[in-house]
Amino acid sequence: MNHERDSPGEPFYYKHPSARMIKANLFSVLLLIGVLPLVPAFANPEESTILASPVGLSHSLETGPVCFHLGISKDGQLLGNTKFQGKPAALDSPLGLTVDGVDIGQKIQSIKEQHKGSGEATYAITTQGGQNYFLDVRTYPDGLAIRYRIPSDTPRTIEREQTSFSFPSSTRAWYASGPFQYGWIQSYQDRLTDTIQGELLAPPATFRLPSGTYAAVTEANLTHFHGAVMFGDAPNRIRFGFVDNKGHIESGIPTGMPAMQYAHSEVRDIAWKAFPDASRSEIITPWRILMLASDLNGLVNNNIIREVSNPPDHELFPQGSKTSWIKPGRAVFTWLTQGGASRLSQETYKKYIDGASELGLESVVIDDGWEHWPDKWKDIAELAEYGKKRHVGIWLWRPSSPRFGNRNDIGLEQAEERTAFMKKCAELGVQGLKIDFFHTENAYTVQLMEDILKEAARNKLMVVFHGVNKPTGDYFTYPNLLAKEAVRGLECVGGENNWAPGPPWPYHNTVLPFTRWLAGGADYTPLNFRHSYPPSVTFAHQFATIYVLTSQMLILAADMEDMLSSPGRGFIESVPVVWDETVVLPESSIGELAAIARRKGNTWYLGVLNGEKPRELKSRLEFLSAGIYDLEILADSPNDRKNIQIRRSTFRTGDSLTEDLHSGGGLVIRITRRP
Repeated sequence: MNHERDSPGEPFYYKHPSARMIKANLFSVLLLIGVLPLVPAFANPEESTILASPVGLSHSLETGPVCFHLGISKDGQLLGNTKFQGKPAALDSPLGLTVDGVDIGQKIQSIKEQHKGSGEATYAITTQGGQNYFLDVRTYPDGLAIRYRIPSDTPRTIEREQTSFSFPSSTRAWYASGPFQYGWIQSYQDRLTDTIQGELLAPPATFRLPSGTYAAVTEANLTHFHGAVMFGDAPNRIRFGFVDNKGHIESGIPTGMPAMQYAHSEVRDIAWKAFPDASRSEIITPWRILMLASDLNGLVNNNIIREVSNPPDHELFPQGSKTSWIKPGRAVFTWLTQGGASRLSQETYKKYIDGASELGLESVVIDDGWEHWPDKWKDIAELAEYGKKRHVGIWLWRPSSPRFGNRNDIGLEQAEERTAFMKKCAELGVQGLKIDFFHTENAYTVQLMEDILKEAARNKLMVVFHGVNKPTGDYFTYPNLLAKEAVRGLECVGGENNWAPGPPWPYHNTVLPFTRWLAGGADYTPLNFRHSYPPSVTFAHQFATIYVLTSQMLILAADMEDMLSSPGRGFIESVPVVWDETVVLPESSIGELAAIARRKGNTWYLGVLNGEKPRELKSRLEFLSAGIYDLEILADSPNDRKNIQIRRSTFRTGDSLTEDLHSGGGLVIRITRRP
């Protein structure tokens, strides 16, 4: 393990050598060009009162325990701050965008409240230079959403965003230090925000304030806009900003997998063109989201992203997420299984269809390689028919755009290619597509993703995006999108010291539910017991990931023989992908223990992922109503990390559950109430 401390008593954080080198070089460059300030913008960031405005302008918006305050500093800077349960959550923080070279958050002349309703307000803002725009603000009992609307009939250049959140000193932060859209770099940090200057934070980033309040920051309703990351702009302050891959910029190719030397190379604060929404003649930014909660349960159950996302198009999705052809489920794929080239053969896929049918799984994903079969469409039609007879659907992998140096790839950037390909898939009975290798979230790629989802919907095809940016509410706008990778999952096992740097897996997995998963489900491709199995976690930990690291399209990575013969087979057969209720147990702690109970119908499942230290878990299971319950427990063998045991016991509310957990251990419990 590579644990480092900046100073005695400061929480440790993980740094992979390559990630540290990249970060140091970028930081040096930014200092040279003057992007990073050398001193904090505010002399006393602890104060949470809006500074006196020269024209006395100040506005507040409040919903339950959340209160947002908008005003202007003495030097004309637009500022906002937020309180939660009467305590400062986000201190005075700059707002604004640099549009066509002008920072519209500075030199504010007037703020007029154009609209104010229950928990929402629109402010018409005018700068001294005559720029007019609107700031939409929504408050919820568990957070805040902010966006800008800039009247325009023509494209405008966005050079920088000033939207910031300033936290009290000694706030603790957990975040991935590489952009999620690059997928493989997730060197999760655990540090104080006092030392955050110069850092890149991949949304969602999570914070614990000295008051005990949890906060998380991300973006939502990303459409017709460049996706955002965050930068440590000053001690205790993060700012939204934009990056793109250096390979895309140098080659002029805006999307897809670049040359490998650029795989993790981002360029910060790039300038880019934003186009107006033609129907409204204005440029609309995504929502900037601040989630707030008094505990991890409240944070995980935050619904602000859903609230601010555009609803589904009724013509494409007549019943929204309940549209008949949208069927969340479980799948298997062979990419991480043993067998070399044979894992991509028709014979292997038929074996996996048979196994999926026996396990009651809904689908099989035919991965990269099928497009090189001599009679590919004939073979796909045969597999689709073979699966149909066994009630198993077929999904196809496809690159979104050509990978650098790969002459065989045909992308989906062209409308004609998308239409022809998806029409063919639908004709042959293919149910879904796994689209890969976006590798950025610039405005071009964001639009490409929307175009793919729309065309897929026209052909009644479900979609998983791989090699892609974090979710931003697109699941709600396009309910045929069932999962996005945007995570360092089991495909990265073996790349820890080079192409997929990151922390030890027990730590990584116990951070994910409280960071990345706050934005939505991920394509982690869980469950493996062979060459894509991290030795630092146990077999029970692997089983628990399919209950904790959930997704509406849960693609399992284990060899079929292992799933069929495992004593834990019943937990594979019964795992739901859509849940009725989720409860985070109070014993949970970010980076140390993730204990999450989920209910489907009348049955509860408790999934537990342990971090790096062995521990005894004690819980009263207070989420259960009064009664007597039967427990089916999948746990690690006390003396063998690669062996699981199935036990049964009885639990009465008021009792205490006690289980010993290995380092990197896990636990799954099926809980049913007696009549």
